Amino acid sequence: MSTSRTDASANAGQRRVYDLSGWSVAGPVESIPLLVYERQDLPGPKPVVIYYHGVSQEKETYVDTHPVARRLADAGCLVVLPDAPGHGQRPTGRMLRERLRQSLAREFCADIEQAADEAPALLSWLAGHPGVDASRVAVAGLSMGGYTAAVVASRLGNQLRAAGCVAGCADLAHCMAATDSIGPGKYGPLDRALDPETTKRIDRIDPLGCPEHFAPLPLLLVHGDRDTCNPCVTTQRFAAALRPTYASEPDALRGRLIAGAPHWPPTAAVIDELLGWLRTHLSTG
Repeated sequence: MSTSRTDASANAGQRRVYDLSGWSVAGPVESIPLLVYERQDLPGPKPVVIYYHGVSQEKETYVDTHPVARRLADAGCLVVLPDAPGHGQRPTGRMLRERLRQSLAREFCADIEQAADEAPALLSWLAGHPGVDASRVAVAGLSMGGYTAAVVASRLGNQLRAAGCVAGCADLAHCMAATDSIGPGKYGPLDRALDPETTKRIDRIDPLGCPEHFAPLPLLLVHGDRDTCNPCVTTQRFAAALRPTYASEPDALRGRLIAGAPHWPPTAAVIDELLGWLRTHLSTG
């Protein structure tokens, strides 16, 4: 699937040609459905941002109705938007709501781990994708996607130029204990106890347990102070754990608490912070 759209710039009459194409990439468990979004009228090879979406969303959430993909494409990036495991066009995507209501924590953490396991396959695919500068790849995401980006960065940081985590990055157990996404009419069960499998998974993947795996990778942690889905203290604790490991390169770590920002939708200040970080470290205009 591939579509293109042309817009005219009001400033100089430049015609912007956006291309959106659908792909299926072989993964270690199942195929990874994804979208690739870029400006065809801008020269390549382009740097890449792999952007991971939040729980109960899908890859299409970030095309046109949300400014992240469009603004990254305007900066000259190729934007890769995968469906998270269990979401969207994945084989079990249709049963997502039922699984979330059985256990938000189990689904949330399992999807993060599988997505991180799939990251090497995505990087290998990108290396052979036309028009890509495989030496300039960043990962980013929001909420569950922020956690996914952090786990990927903890494993593959030496293959990345930067990472940006919005409203989620570490301290999964506290997130599950404090989130207001669990409750009547939302997700459950109301008993917030973690099952043994999820506890072991958190021990394996939670970046809070391995702060030494990140430096010197440029890492941005952004959180709104009015986030009730994932309280900002989770990001603050992770930032505090990371600071000693970035002592020799303190500018490579940035933690930003955005006043008045909720979990969703991300405010203009949140988006500007993320885009500025990625543009700087991918060296785009």
